[in-house]
Amino acid sequence: MTKLSELKVGEWAVVKAVAGPLAIRRRLQAMGFVPGVRVQVSRAAPLGDPRAYDLLGYCISLRQEEAALVVVEPLKVFTLGEAPSGRLRVVEMGGGWGMRRRLTQLGIAEGVILNRFEGGPNGPVNIEIQGKKFRIGRGIAAKILVLVEEDGSKASD
Repeated sequence: MTKLSELKVGEWAVVKAVAGPLAIRRRLQAMGFVPGVRVQVSRAAPLGDPRAYDLLGYCISLRQEEAALVVVEPLKVFTLGEAPSGRLRVVEMGGGWGMRRRLTQLGIAEGVILNRFEGGPNGPVNIEIQGKKFRIGRGIAAKILVLVEEDGSKASD
């Protein structure tokens, strides 16, 4: 397994365990570092310590020695435009509130499962959500981050 402190800025992971003394473990868990939570390394100080992590809708800063106590499993996150064809789960949407509102009206929101269909390297991205097929421009698709959904049994459309 990998330590949270070993990830690079921009990488995603799932928390697997928290090690260390009981007081520090409890503090990290109270901040949200509990098994099953997705975390992203969002930025680092100029000298690399501390670093900021996004999880559960907020940003938290940890020193490298504290981050080394969090055991994680790295995730491969793609933009919708770069993702392979198949079943995908939306993990984050960038852009302003207007774009997020339009995407939500189409059924695209964080946690939603969608199917991406093969298309050409240029042009719109072909997707299907709950039986409805759409074509999304590459600029918008670049702001939607997705994970490959491997097990269909745990998906909730």
